[in-house]
Amino acid sequence: MPKKGITNNPSGRPKGTPNKANRPLKENISNFLQKNWTKIERDINKLEPRDRVAIYEKLLSYVMPRLKAVDANVSLEQKLENLDTEQLNKLIDHILLEES
Repeated sequence: MPKKGITNNPSGRPKGTPNKANRPLKENISNFLQKNWTKIERDINKLEPRDRVAIYEKLLSYVMPRLKAVDANVSLEQKLENLDTEQLNKLIDHILLEES
């Protein structure tokens, strides 16, 4: 019996390779949407503006890449690494002036 987490392919499916199990479902959904697009569009246009915008926003997530959240909390060490020699010297002088 194989150990948990160990498979015949230890490196797993290569990144970006689509999941074959989902392919038929995605094709069915795509075909349904294409066949019924005129009716879907008519139904969306009947919605209140707020609801229509909500639909647009949800649909956009399928065609536009999502932006990743950026952590604004940068450590002091990371900030210091980005300074050049001149900036570091100014910072040192400033610290020394404050201490005296």
